[in-house]
Parts: sequence; structure tokens; C-alpha cells
Amino acid sequence: MMSLIIEWLFPKQCYGCGRMGKYLCDKCQGNGGGLVRKKGYEGIISIFKYDGAVRKLIESVKYEFVSEAIFEMAKLMVRGLKKDYPHILKYWQKEKYVILPVPLFWQRERWRGFNQSQKLAEGVAKILNLEINNEILIRKTCSGVQAKIKSRQLRRENVDKVYEIKTGEKVPDKVIILDDVMTSGATLLAIQKVLKMSPDHCWGLTLARAQR
Repeated sequence: MMSLIIEWLFPKQCYGCGRMGKYLCDKCQGNGGGLVRKKGYEGIISIFKYDGAVRKLIESVKYEFVSEAIFEMAKLMVRGLKKDYPHILKYWQKEKYVILPVPLFWQRERWRGFNQSQKLAEGVAKILNLEINNEILIRKTCSGVQAKIKSRQLRRENVDKVYEIKTGEKVPDKVIILDDVMTSGATLLAIQKVLKMSPDHCWGLTLARAQR
């Protein structure tokens, strides 16, 4: 009932063309972000490029708190995986990979009211019947927004030593680190550095990737 009331008060409208019914219609999704190789990872998959309507939608979620759009974004991530990476997806499911969302600093999460990466991860995990663990990783400090930092070196420094494994938590054998946007990959690399996992057992997954 509550979801119906929300849809009536705030009807879904595509951030690209304005068409009613979805936050991101099929015509406005743009091109795929692709699969890239980064140090410490078997691979990092991004479903979309971080531009156009996709960028507008993500920024609205993060800065205008349009949290009701997140599950639709999660469904788009799953659809992209099934369409373009079916063998990788089946491998994740067979090997029982665990999704670890990138954490926010507690003050930023309290200000926003949610962690968009965690909400995305919860949606993806639910649809694909994968395990998710929100407790393993924590962010110790708050730093500048990665997407707004131009220098690759400064992006690395911005996230260096800000993540840690929560005391008493055991890291799963095989993980998927999930974030909303990848710019240079500095955040994912910083987390892999903390996890100290074999690249063969570590994947990255993001909704979008900036083309730099």
C-alpha cells in the first residue's frame, strides 16, 4: 500500500526523455560500461557508462535522496549481467560469491539516510539469490567525493587507508565488491588492499563507470 501511495505522489519519470513509468527507460540507458582488469581483481564489471540519463539518475539518488529508484537500478544491473555476462554470473552463483557493498562513513550515511551501494547490493543479492554481508567493511574516515576529484593520484590518496575490516569479522573466500560508480578504480583498489585476497577470488561490480 505504501509503495502505491509513493508512486501516486511521486510518479516514475525517465531522467533522460521524461517518459512516465520508469526512472530510466530502455532508450535512455546508453552504452555499457564494460569489463576491465584492475590490479587485485579477476575483473570489474560496470553495467553502464556514467553519463547522460544514467548519471542524472545516480546523482539524484545520492544528492536528492531519490532512494525509491534504487531497486529499479538493481534490476537493471541484474538484467545487464544476464544479457552480457551470463557465464560470469553463473560462475558467481555456482561458487557462492558473497557481495560486499562499499561502505559510507557513518556521518554521511546518517545525513543521506541510506548507503546507496548497500541498497543496490541488497537488491542484486535478493534477485540473484546471492549472500550479502554489510558488516565486514567499515569506513574509518570521511573524505572528499571521488567523482569530483580530477587527479588520478589525488583520488588514490583520498581513499588510502580509509577502509578496514571490522574487528571479529571473517572475510569470505570469494567476494564481489559492489559500488554505484567507478571513476579511476581507486576505491575498489583500496578495499582490495585491505582484504588482501587472491585476485582469482575477487570481482568488482558497479552500476556505472566514468570514462577517463
